[in-house]
Amino acid sequence: MVFQQGALFEWMTVAQNVSFGPRMCGVPRARIKETVRRLLDTVALQGFADKPVYQLSGGMQQRVALARCLANDPDVILMDEPLGALDALTREKMQGLVLKLWKETGKTIILITHSVEEALFLGERLVVMAPRPGRIHKEYALPFAEQGVEGDARAIKAEPDFISAREEILSMIWEMEEEIMGGADRR
Repeated sequence: MVFQQGALFEWMTVAQNVSFGPRMCGVPRARIKETVRRLLDTVALQGFADKPVYQLSGGMQQRVALARCLANDPDVILMDEPLGALDALTREKMQGLVLKLWKETGKTIILITHSVEEALFLGERLVVMAPRPGRIHKEYALPFAEQGVEGDARAIKAEPDFISAREEILSMIWEMEEEIMGGADRR
């Protein structure tokens, strides 16, 4: 699992955080060392292995959290608002990294986000949830994640199909919010 905040061990270095799961599972040291090196290369943190995580930026900490998750070689990765606390540029770069990792590893990634644009860009399948009671309101099959693996994120997000899907979903969510807040009754 990758949380909104890195949930890292602040007293440990980057390498110690990434190696934590495999160490707890008794993986041999040599294999752990190779795994940490490979994953730090993958998330572009080579050279930071011995740095304490509290000295890293928010985006770097999220990359450590992602590497720590991948070190356990899970079949499924649950990401709960992992990019929400990042600035716009770092968030967009991290979206590209998530797509790259998804394609390279073949892992199933379940991403929970309140950002409609992020959900459209990163998801093959998008589920819009309705509140009170929580239920699936509508599902979408999307082409944008596959396009984003090799394509330009800004260009994809500017495509008419992307904009149309974004506006449809935002309108749907806005209508649900109006119902909840009683906006329909006030008209």
